[in-house]
Amino acid sequence: MESSSSEAPRTIERLHTLSTDLDAFGELLTGARPVAGSGGLPTLASWYATAQGLSATALALLLNTAEQPYAHTIMSGHHAVESLGQLVKISSDITAHVMGAVAVAAEYHRVDGLPDPATGRLSAQPSVHRWALGEHLDSAVALIKPARSACHDAAGFTETAGLREATRAAEPAPVPELNLTELRLLRLIADDPVLLAADRRNVRRIWTGSGERISTTTVDSLTDKNLIRLDASGSLAAGQRLRVTDQGRRVLDASGKPGTPADSSPAVAQQAAPAGTAGPSKVNPAQHRALHLIGTSTVMYVQWPRKRPTVDTGSPERISTRTVDALQVRRLIGWDVSTAPHEGQRLLLTAAGREALLRLGPAPEPVVPAPARRTGPAPAR
Repeated sequence: MESSSSEAPRTIERLHTLSTDLDAFGELLTGARPVAGSGGLPTLASWYATAQGLSATALALLLNTAEQPYAHTIMSGHHAVESLGQLVKISSDITAHVMGAVAVAAEYHRVDGLPDPATGRLSAQPSVHRWALGEHLDSAVALIKPARSACHDAAGFTETAGLREATRAAEPAPVPELNLTELRLLRLIADDPVLLAADRRNVRRIWTGSGERISTTTVDSLTDKNLIRLDASGSLAAGQRLRVTDQGRRVLDASGKPGTPADSSPAVAQQAAPAGTAGPSKVNPAQHRALHLIGTSTVMYVQWPRKRPTVDTGSPERISTRTVDALQVRRLIGWDVSTAPHEGQRLLLTAAGREALLRLGPAPEPVVPAPARRTGPAPAR
């Protein structure tokens, strides 16, 4: 369907053409004195077909205009529909009067064919003009002017509605208001890969490269506000990336740089401060060793649907999922979301994780597992 901005000028042009055709039809009927009877039926039938075509054109314009967006969102569009409705009614009345003239001509064809009272013979009398037939045509002519007036009214309202819609479309959409959580998530989606995955039970999970946890409620809120969209190029089971829309980028541009919220009140500034800036994160030796491995080697985090996750270090050394969760909660590590969870996602140090590793110094040596104790009787000497 073509845009309503290009449809409005076409509707106006068709209305002006219809007004010209109505004027020409009125001149044709003015002063016309067709004969009553079968001799005048061909002429009257052609006039009726013309009137019916004009009425059908008016109805088509009404239906087309009623489908345009400006007919529902702009008051001038409402008036245009109303004027077109009046045009349809008047043009239908014109058609009805011409049809009335056709009926009168057919009636007098029967009257002129009555037997002669003197001779009793049945012979057609010469068709003459009847005043009843002329009254119908004069009534049709009288409605031409109101029909043309309705055409001009509808054209004027359509032009105003089209201009206002074009002006409204050129104006940028209002920027929606976001809370701090939504704004932080919008910045995260714009800067880092964020994936939305769902299993067979339609349980959704958000994967972020920074390791930050995101609720699906916040994602749904941004989606409803047309600030983010889902890239459907991949499968939902493997994860589909969230991307910022043009409207979302306008919101980011209007909000300023991260860390400088528009509301500089102490309460908002305190809420906007990252939790990790309150002080250094305390880690135990196992977590320290895990940070060292993640920073110096390839450590993969693998999780299949409905199975417990595993951590693969590529060496005999092990890292527990509890340690990984603890580092992720402290925002010291994240994972690469370019691959699906069941394929394995590499664990990565965040900026806070690298700072913590530098502050902690050399990592402790790996704990060598103790040999298994022998069970059973002692060997004979």
